[in-house]
Amino acid sequence: MSPWLASRLATRHSHGDLIAGVNDDDCAVIRFGDVLLVATTDFVNSHPISIELGIGSFHTVGRLAVAANLADLCGSGAAPKIFLAAVTMPRGTVEDDFITVMEGMREESRRWNVPIAGGDTKLGTALAIGGAAIGIAVSERNLFLKHRSRPGDLVWASGQLGSCSAAVWGLAERYGDSHWQRWAIDTLTVPDLPLSKSRAVSDAELGRGGTDISDGLGMDLSQLCDCSDLGVVVEADHVPVAPEARAFAVDSGLPPWALAFGIGGEFQFLVTTEARHGDTMNAMGFHLIGETTSSKDRLLRFPGGRLVDFPTAGHRDVRDLTFIQETRSLVQAAADVAK
Repeated sequence: MSPWLASRLATRHSHGDLIAGVNDDDCAVIRFGDVLLVATTDFVNSHPISIELGIGSFHTVGRLAVAANLADLCGSGAAPKIFLAAVTMPRGTVEDDFITVMEGMREESRRWNVPIAGGDTKLGTALAIGGAAIGIAVSERNLFLKHRSRPGDLVWASGQLGSCSAAVWGLAERYGDSHWQRWAIDTLTVPDLPLSKSRAVSDAELGRGGTDISDGLGMDLSQLCDCSDLGVVVEADHVPVAPEARAFAVDSGLPPWALAFGIGGEFQFLVTTEARHGDTMNAMGFHLIGETTSSKDRLLRFPGGRLVDFPTAGHRDVRDLTFIQETRSLVQAAADVAK
């Protein structure tokens, strides 16, 4: 959400039951009786990367729409309960395409045991596929929200980052053997949600701040810092990168960590915790990538101690670029800060 719009919609302090709203998190959190309801909405890009690269179908897009919404809940600590579908198909679309979208949504919702409980469908002038997801939490202690990080928190990534950037760029250049190509296609078309990790942190009440990584590490981590009014130092060599993505980076003359500052899309999340929970988070399989600070600086530290401002750009529809063009631009800009 743009700063202009966010400044005009901020509501938390004027509504007593609203725990988190605009400027607080990607999800809205409202107290409802003895539980907290957590709601989010998200759309797939109007020109999906799987379609752009010719590696997916409307079935893929339906799956990704469900996963994108559930990923927001993963990044907050809420337990997903239902999904609401929202689909607009261009006039003239054949019925089979609509059916294929809905079959994809049904498959993904069943995969995560989150039923499709309703929604709306329309005919219009352009493709718009998304929805809304609703989850619950027993207590605020079960949630980790963008505005709740504190200076001195450890910053953890739930899984490997930069895979989508490597997959997009590599597939566009016909990089790699059949194994690598299969990995890249699966990366972009088969959502891998870290739902069990989100539930583990939530149940143990370990998280303070958090966010899903949907637009790239730099943009999403910077937004967390904005909401919590703090800074961060990220250790470049601690950013977790899949072996296949690392191989592409090395062969392309790129530092592997730079891939994480591209378009995002791995459905992973960030969570911050007190330092005393380090051993527990390690045991849960999280990756320590940095630490929050009381300054407002967003820094990347290289082995040897050199510090630079890390790039805070990420995926934005307003650029009117293809995913391939945007990926190359963002990753190359990130790599350039190391020079």
